[in-house]
Amino acid sequence: MLQLPENAGLDGLKKSLAFRLYAFINEQEIVEETETSFVFRMKRCRVQDARKRKGLADYPCKSGGMVEYTTFAETIDKNIKTTCIGCPPDPHPEEWYCSWKFTI
Repeated sequence: MLQLPENAGLDGLKKSLAFRLYAFINEQEIVEETETSFVFRMKRCRVQDARKRKGLADYPCKSGGMVEYTTFAETIDKNIKTTCIGCPPDPHPEEWYCSWKFTI
């Protein structure tokens, strides 16, 4: 559907992230872009927002995110490396729930 070439690089990853289900139900952004990296942040997350409304602690999703985002990025381009900047149970600012750096 996206007609990405093999090893589509960071541009291919950015394009692909915009087509994931999460992009339609959560609020995400890409910041701090360089030629060799970018930072992806989940600003609003339906799951975490619902837990917050109920007075619950953040759902500890970091371990799942490490597998999910790493595998997703490597599927787009085997040369992309994924680093977690912060994801629950890590502390995070009010402005975002999780933040990931993708580097090639």
